[in-house]
Amino acid sequence: MKDLIIFTDLDGSLLDAETYRASPADSLFETLNTHGIPVVFNSSKTFPEILKVRRSLGNHQPFVVENGSAVYVPIDHEIAGTNGLEPAHGYLRYVLGVSHQRITDFLGWVGEGFKYSALTQMPGQECASVTGLSGSDVLMAQAREFSEPLLWRDSEASLKKLSDMALSEGLRLVMGGRFVHLMGDTDKKLAQRWLVNRMRLIYEKDYKVMALGDSENDAQMLADADHPVLIRSEKHGFPHIETESPVYRTKRTGPGGWHEAVRTIVLRELI
Repeated sequence: MKDLIIFTDLDGSLLDAETYRASPADSLFETLNTHGIPVVFNSSKTFPEILKVRRSLGNHQPFVVENGSAVYVPIDHEIAGTNGLEPAHGYLRYVLGVSHQRITDFLGWVGEGFKYSALTQMPGQECASVTGLSGSDVLMAQAREFSEPLLWRDSEASLKKLSDMALSEGLRLVMGGRFVHLMGDTDKKLAQRWLVNRMRLIYEKDYKVMALGDSENDAQMLADADHPVLIRSEKHGFPHIETESPVYRTKRTGPGGWHEAVRTIVLRELI
């Protein structure tokens, strides 16, 4: 278990879906760090949102934004010399997705044939009401570089139609906890796989992967992990995971479930 990388979703997994707090999961971070087990955030959140979470939890690892759209690497991290990285926001970045402008252009092209509210176009008060965020957190959630969360107000048939149109343009729709995310043709799994491969090369270790998540947009990330963990949700059932690895389904929800799974699978061998 020492040659392990933990990839985790944030909202509804490491963070409580309502309060956005990490307790009691955060109590395990010091122990994981002591044993050299990195925790990588792999979320639908934006760069500034994840930066805030990293700082609050003392996390210094690379991280994945906007459902696998880009991997950000600290400039002093061992994999910072990897080819294909570009400087961005004081970090180095590997982009797998497409620009927000391309997504905006696509939505303009499809016109008003669908009923939805785009997160970046919501007035601050509406965005706060929908997300449970406030103040500067609303602005950070709207600072999209590679995706557009849509609050869907239309039928399932219309959603399927938009999904087909997106695919024909090299885009995709991904189901999240609150929103449908319109983005490039990537996902959390591809970003996770890229980062694991880089770290295996640099550290010359055959890292195993533990991945934790609660929603449909986590399914591929979990399916590609050696130790997939489904965090129980009070809002929806467990998504289906296509994997031959044993899937751990938590009894507790949110960060309580995260704490339960990591203690049960990882730390029982280390404490």
